[in-house]
Amino acid sequence: MELADGITQQDITLFLTEADEQLQLLDEDIVRLEREADNNTLLQEIFRASHTIKGSSAMIGHQRMSHLAHGMENVLDKVRKGTLAVSAQVVDALLVSLDALRVLREELVTGEENKLDINVMLNDLEAAMNTTAVGPTAVGPSPDSKAAAADKSQCRKISLNEEAKGKLAEAVSKGEHPYLVKVTVSNDSGWASVRCYQIIQELSKTGTIINSLPSAAEIEAGNAGPDMELTVTSTDDETTLKKALEPVPEIIKLAISSYDEEPASAAIEKPSAGTAAVQKEEPISRKEEGDAKNSGAKKEDNGVKQTIRVDVSRLDTLMEQIGELVINRNHIGQIGKTLAERYQDDELVQRLSESLSETGKIVNILQQDIMTIRMLPIELVFSTMPRMVRDLARKLNKKINFIVEGQETEVDRSVIEHLHDPLIHLLRNSVDHGIESPEERLAAGKAEAGTIRLSAFHEQDHIVITVTDDGKGIDPNAVKAASVTKGVISQEIASRLSEAELMNLIMASGVSTARKVTEVSGRGVGLDIVKKNIEFLNGSVNVDSELGKGSKFTLKLPLTLAIIASLMVSVEKTMYAIPLVNIVEAIKLDRENIKTVLGKEVTLYRGNVLPLIRLSSIFKMEAKTTAAGDTTHIVIVKASNQQLGIIVDTLIGQQEIVVKALDQYIGGVNGISGASILGDGQVVLILDINSLINTNLNETQNTEMEKGQNCLAAASAAK
Repeated sequence: MELADGITQQDITLFLTEADEQLQLLDEDIVRLEREADNNTLLQEIFRASHTIKGSSAMIGHQRMSHLAHGMENVLDKVRKGTLAVSAQVVDALLVSLDALRVLREELVTGEENKLDINVMLNDLEAAMNTTAVGPTAVGPSPDSKAAAADKSQCRKISLNEEAKGKLAEAVSKGEHPYLVKVTVSNDSGWASVRCYQIIQELSKTGTIINSLPSAAEIEAGNAGPDMELTVTSTDDETTLKKALEPVPEIIKLAISSYDEEPASAAIEKPSAGTAAVQKEEPISRKEEGDAKNSGAKKEDNGVKQTIRVDVSRLDTLMEQIGELVINRNHIGQIGKTLAERYQDDELVQRLSESLSETGKIVNILQQDIMTIRMLPIELVFSTMPRMVRDLARKLNKKINFIVEGQETEVDRSVIEHLHDPLIHLLRNSVDHGIESPEERLAAGKAEAGTIRLSAFHEQDHIVITVTDDGKGIDPNAVKAASVTKGVISQEIASRLSEAELMNLIMASGVSTARKVTEVSGRGVGLDIVKKNIEFLNGSVNVDSELGKGSKFTLKLPLTLAIIASLMVSVEKTMYAIPLVNIVEAIKLDRENIKTVLGKEVTLYRGNVLPLIRLSSIFKMEAKTTAAGDTTHIVIVKASNQQLGIIVDTLIGQQEIVVKALDQYIGGVNGISGASILGDGQVVLILDINSLINTNLNETQNTEMEKGQNCLAAASAAK
């Protein structure tokens, strides 16, 4: 494909990075626009993103991409002017064009021109403009309403985040006065961004810029319009601030007031051949995401704080080095402790202990800081879901209100990059199987539109994600029948399972309650993928459902895969780590309460049969010792509502450990998810609870199907 002369690979890399941001923004905001058609701020943001893509793609010479973005811009401009209503057809045309922009973007990655005909999308955009135009009686707001909107805009104050509020308070405490500055520059010359930049420069000479709309970053990117707002603190008065802006040409309107007052009295007018645009309600620039895929760094200043983009591979390397530092800190600390016990009165040893203590604190701070840097808002995954739900609902002729909550919840990027597929499958399942058709819902006495809620929140050292719908729910009898038919369990076992246990069988491979297979789902593989992906992250999946009322899928995951909280135990003088996320409780049990049924050890726990395992047997360890006494320690673990008791010799205590993967050294080992190195240099293996439970239950179920009974059934009968 041909590009403009002089375009380098670095130019293309920079374009791709910026284009990806704008494309993602459009994906989120266009779907929102369908629900928030009267949101002028949102509309301005969408228009600005399309305009940016048009200009930047034209600059590098990608004409088809530029022409298509221009077509989208034309549609949005008519909506912005009030001559076109936001309709499903308009949104469809914009989204299809957005998908085409992504295809055209890939040409820059592969270097090969795609055969995509953009005229199809351009025709759809043109048709949307012609068929959904607003009639003559509704063409835009009246002059009076425009004036009222302008007056209302003039009373608006810049919103300050917590950091900006702190900066403002600090300046006021030093005797500076807060001002709200509103400026309109002429847009006829096309130099609006330059004038906004000059305004910031001049005001910075006499005061402090707390923040601005548009932000400095948007101005630098050429995304500034004719209207600008700034929060400024200064020891000077309003007259001095006005004089400071006199060198800036093309200012046609200026209003300065105290930040806590209505900006009215200080307005001045300058003659201009053009007409000032109505003040735009633009938001503070979007938070820069930390998962930039390009190498190198880019610095951004939005008038409040600075952020820097770093290649994620550098963060991964830094995290690995911090992990090594933590291990060595623990090792050196253990040595220092031994020396202190051996030479208590030695001054040099005492000084060493003090130094080690301070070093330990610094390493702790570094560890927390790098973990915080790696944290990303789950919005990175959630933001792609509204579009998918909307498109699928339209395809299935269903009406759905999709609610997203907790997008600001942060989680380590190592976790977040594995969440996309599970959430896609859960939401597709809710749309296709959960939510009924409008006719079915009305017949059942429900609202015509169903509701799907995607939520995230922190719970101690974990993140909990829920997908809830108010659909028809899951029929446990249908799950039971499907599980038996697919050979997942026998009829005898199925008859003994509780409703909660039956619900979790919906996650088994091949199990589906769908009456027919569709393009969307019905083959019983989607939820199996969810279960496997979440278990890979050392997480768990639970299903709750009430027939006729709806379903709730709950994912519980660790915040990071790099460092986990664990319970340290020993078996046959070998130490193991059990992730706390999987532990229900640890108990002491009289040995006489452990029974052997059909070669399997079980016990009664809270009225239910609990299967037990010995790690020495699982890992083929030679027995070295026999624990003395009449009691034994059992750690009860849980995954996907299934419980298992692990018999151990000793409970050592809780500890945060640095996880080391073993795959590259010895390959995957069933029952082991990784290893860690303790302060004394000892290697400890981390148990994979999900695989231990799955392996134990599979063996139990196979025995049942082969012999017509199993240890759990027999133990239950004995009870």
